[in-house]
Amino acid sequence: MTLPAEIRVAWRRIPEGVERRTVSRALLAELLPGASFAARCARCGGEHGRLRVSGADAAVSVSYAEGWAFAVTASGAMSVGLDAVPVAVTGLERVLPGADAGAWARVEAVLKADGRGLAVDPARVRFAAASPGADWNARVDDGPALTGWDFTGPPGVVVAVALPPRG
Repeated sequence: MTLPAEIRVAWRRIPEGVERRTVSRALLAELLPGASFAARCARCGGEHGRLRVSGADAAVSVSYAEGWAFAVTASGAMSVGLDAVPVAVTGLERVLPGADAGAWARVEAVLKADGRGLAVDPARVRFAAASPGADWNARVDDGPALTGWDFTGPPGVVVAVALPPRG
């Protein structure tokens, strides 16, 4: 499936000895030149958690897998979720029964786009038939439907993006 024009995704290997956030922020800077990015955890005040954008009308999300950093931007969106998962990951069934790497990538992308992340039980994500132009649709409980896409990343990694409705 092809992503809508307003959604841009990039990834890059994380070089040995380089902080992964440095790589993801560099990717975001390439996707949104002139914008700045900051994250502050509401619970502990640390520099992790949902990324905020200044200087551009866009939402962003990042993920990391198998030595890669991934970044997505969604122009004009309030939020977007991205997750990348190694195809060979094991143990997901302990968190989400029946989940494989693709299912987990979709669930986590939805929870990031929803804004609550893993503060929400992943089992509360429900999938539905895809709307036109999407690979799948999902919602958390009875919340708004999110649109999602799967796409090919680097070898051995599955990637999913979720976008809530506009407005």
